[in-house]
Amino acid sequence: MRTLAGSLLSLEFDRSSVTRVRHLVMVSAQEAGLEGVALEDFVLAVHEAVTNAVRYGSPPRGIAMWREAGALVAEITDKGPGIPDEVLEREQTVTRFDFGGRGLWLMNRLADLVVRTGAEGTTIRLCTTLP
Repeated sequence: MRTLAGSLLSLEFDRSSVTRVRHLVMVSAQEAGLEGVALEDFVLAVHEAVTNAVRYGSPPRGIAMWREAGALVAEITDKGPGIPDEVLEREQTVTRFDFGGRGLWLMNRLADLVVRTGAEGTTIRLCTTLP
């Protein structure tokens, strides 16, 4: 894992690096100016996207973070089969007895969410306002 110049964070990840990625996201978001609940919410939203990319996507998987016009942006990508329409169209969380199905719902409540998905892979873009 290594970061690229000009961004807060830019790297590829796999299952073995999820914990390290979460730590780097937290440090990068703090450096960008997030703190308190806003920091916790954004880190959790990004972590959900990263774990979904590992669980459902295929390599290469990547994350990039940067500042943009008073906002902090994280973009998580994978080359998996895409997110099924029935998951994207779900407006309510699944029941407590279902396994999974809460990630996108949670991301959408903790940050501004944009999803691009298809047979060539998925890109999740999460954005939050900087103080």
